Amino acid sequence: MSDAYTKKVLQDLEESENGFFLIENKNGNAVLRVTAPGKTGSPVEPIQVITRIQIFGVEGYDEREIRKIVKNPDGKEHIIGKWTGGEPENSRAEIIVQTDGMEASITLYPPKHGGSMLDEEGIRNALNLAGIKYGIIDEIVSELASDPEYHRPYTIAEGIPPLSGGNGGIDFIFDTSNTPNLEADASGKVDFREINIIKSISKNKVLARKIEPKPGKDGIDVYGDPIPFTKGEEVEWKLGANVTLSPDGREALATITGRPVLDRSGFLRVDEVVHLENVDFSTGNVDFPGTIIVEEKIADGFTLTTDGSLIIKKSVGKVFLKAKGDVVLSGGFMGRGQGTIHAEGEIYAKFVEQGKMISGKSVFIEEASMHSDITAEEDVVVSGGRGEIIGGDIIAGRSILCNKLGAVVETKTILTVGTPPEIIKELEKMRIDIQSKKEVLGKVEQTMNKLIDEGSKRDLNPEEKGMLAKLREVENKYTGLLKAAQNQYNSAVTSYEPNKDSYVLAEREIHPGVDINLGKGKYYKVSLNPVIGKSKINLGVDGNVHNDRKLKN
Repeated sequence: MSDAYTKKVLQDLEESENGFFLIENKNGNAVLRVTAPGKTGSPVEPIQVITRIQIFGVEGYDEREIRKIVKNPDGKEHIIGKWTGGEPENSRAEIIVQTDGMEASITLYPPKHGGSMLDEEGIRNALNLAGIKYGIIDEIVSELASDPEYHRPYTIAEGIPPLSGGNGGIDFIFDTSNTPNLEADASGKVDFREINIIKSISKNKVLARKIEPKPGKDGIDVYGDPIPFTKGEEVEWKLGANVTLSPDGREALATITGRPVLDRSGFLRVDEVVHLENVDFSTGNVDFPGTIIVEEKIADGFTLTTDGSLIIKKSVGKVFLKAKGDVVLSGGFMGRGQGTIHAEGEIYAKFVEQGKMISGKSVFIEEASMHSDITAEEDVVVSGGRGEIIGGDIIAGRSILCNKLGAVVETKTILTVGTPPEIIKELEKMRIDIQSKKEVLGKVEQTMNKLIDEGSKRDLNPEEKGMLAKLREVENKYTGLLKAAQNQYNSAVTSYEPNKDSYVLAEREIHPGVDINLGKGKYYKVSLNPVIGKSKINLGVDGNVHNDRKLKN
């Protein structure tokens, strides 16, 4: 790596560095420190500081004095008022160990009222006090010290279980998850022909191999105490349809070409993948344990039931589809008020009209949901094409997302979701600031790594060594700035605790006739004129219904 490149990285960092400010609680005094930006960086604006001061509840400050300090950033500490929000409380750690001693989790709680963050030494001291001596995950310790996430448990230490041959195991050669590979292009559209939901294996191919029991070995728990091993035993095969064993009993082989499946009971089988041209009076209702692919038409009134997934290449009408896996419609669903699609997995369709859909996961519709009843335990997403929800009753456990809600003729459209999080603009600005500092740190670390890699191949010259030292200084500086910014963010979060519930998001418009139920007797109604523009309907921290129309497009 050339010296010129390293110089340019350092110069760009210095010139583009934004100004920074920090407000701390020191002995009940609010202390402000403002640093100047680089040549091309953005200076701190007085309104930013004043807004932050108001969030923290600082009293007795002089706005003229604040503007003076901001105008002349010297990086020094200035007492600007009294911190009345309460006594500073430092960040703390709560450590919980599983009853078997094999795993310890840590949950960090944020500082309050300008208190200090918990550094790496503090985290390790907390582990030591809890008696944790083995299996400490150093990466997690470092990550929590440099980039903490509060109120969320992290696995911080793991023991090693005793190694035995008990249930020695079976190595499955195929993907046992049976999860569809669904990817959208840049415009948000999905090619249902490319989801690869049908996995297949040829006749006489190996499905699984038995793993021999391993020699026993003592384990160790997170307290550092040994755990004696148990003598191992072989796992017995559980073979279903169309599977046989090799002569030595060590391998399971497919006896037909089909779809390999490991069911919930642990039985291994191979399902025949049935391709049907049509489903009508020539076939009758279909109840098949494997995966069903229908190439053409399903006549009205017919039922398809499967323990696998359904792949329908054309649109369907008044049909009844039930699958333990996913239901994928390359076309649409015109139920005419009677058809039903029920999937324990996800449902994908181009459109639905006067149909009923029930999903144990999420429902994805490209063009429109019209006068239909949809229930999903997770999300209902109508986007990628027109993205319209017109009429019907939509219920989602987490969120409903679309482009357009309702119609100009005021079609009754009812949506039901839970209670969503409320995120104020100031928190978003602070998040952007934190992300910006993380990106700078990433760039510095990348440049340092190139120099270090070069140093592993040859001796660095004095100038390169000096540059490496300078990069380390910049890294240390931005690490400190990042910690300070995170401390400011988490102090703000303690003042405005967000809800973590669901929401309705309409990208373009909401028409009269739309009723949104957010639970606990809270409703959002559009009664007179359409609401144009991007809208996010949720419950704010005050418990009232809000339409956040200031979202970025």
